[in-house]
Amino acid sequence: MREGKGPTRTSVPKKSLLLLSGIPAVGKSSFGRYLARKHAFAHYDLECHPRGWPHPELKPVWDSSRASFVAQLKGLHERIALDWGFPATAMPWVGELLAAGVRLVWFAADIERARELFLQRGGIAVANFNTQVRGIQQAGLPNALQCVRVEALTKAGTLRDPSEILREIF
Repeated sequence: MREGKGPTRTSVPKKSLLLLSGIPAVGKSSFGRYLARKHAFAHYDLECHPRGWPHPELKPVWDSSRASFVAQLKGLHERIALDWGFPATAMPWVGELLAAGVRLVWFAADIERARELFLQRGGIAVANFNTQVRGIQQAGLPNALQCVRVEALTKAGTLRDPSEILREIF
């Protein structure tokens, strides 16, 4: 906070297209919902179709062409957050998104603490977490990608305030 001026406000560009990805269970979806609630982003949770898609009818477009999907999204929304903890095998699709102008934001975190958060969340076998993280590590992610890298957890191991993450991105 600046003395006498109050908290600084982050200016989010009128047109923004983000891909939120990274380590499982460290707040990607929560951040996407924050962007939707506070900054008028259309939040597409790509792993939760149709419930997590403002326009679920776009799923066949997503499946056939990421470039066409991005073009259609840009026609529908000014600010878009794609939330996808992609497997390393989907790198070609991520490359298509980046080539179409999507900006990747990588949520990094301590793996052991992320595993604890994943277990606390429940509902999915921890083997899925382990497989995802192993794929990330073997692919050298996020080093192989052009992205904004944010530490998703505080030093105490809790999710960071989304407004802090927003300031790092913009």
